[in-house]
Amino acid sequence: MTVKIEFVKTAWPYLIQGHSYDVRPRYVLYGGLLFQPLNLDLLEANRSTDLRLRHFFEYFILEQLYLQHPDVIVLANILPDPINTYLAPYRGGIVDEINGKKIRTLDDLANSFAEAPERIVIRMIGDGPPLVLDRNKVESARERIKTRYNVLKEQNLEEQPGSNAPKQANKI
Repeated sequence: MTVKIEFVKTAWPYLIQGHSYDVRPRYVLYGGLLFQPLNLDLLEANRSTDLRLRHFFEYFILEQLYLQHPDVIVLANILPDPINTYLAPYRGGIVDEINGKKIRTLDDLANSFAEAPERIVIRMIGDGPPLVLDRNKVESARERIKTRYNVLKEQNLEEQPGSNAPKQANKI
């Protein structure tokens, strides 16, 4: 009898509850809406008091929320533009589905935006009306938003090292 044991190189899902050092954050920017997976750094940076967000963070492992939401996708920020003027109340919300498709990871979110039809309907977890975007208006505002806010990349789906700077500048 042969037994094969494989060790996982990461401590996922526990990584959500620790700080990430020297890594660029994962994100998707669409229509001035910045979506990021929930983690300790995001929670501390935004100083969120939203109970739903805190619940997802605190009980991510205990209640096995990671089974339905491997990435808890949060509308982390809104870069103001005429196409997203009235969307401020959605800031800090957790994305549930886009055009009827459940969003489980940041990749799902990016693919949903890439394949989206004319209207994009984003439902957040909880009560309230959905967030609706017009694809044509988003496309026409894309360059304006990138220029105004100096956006180099509209998405980063993989964790990457922050910089190639030397680890210690003054070695003896």
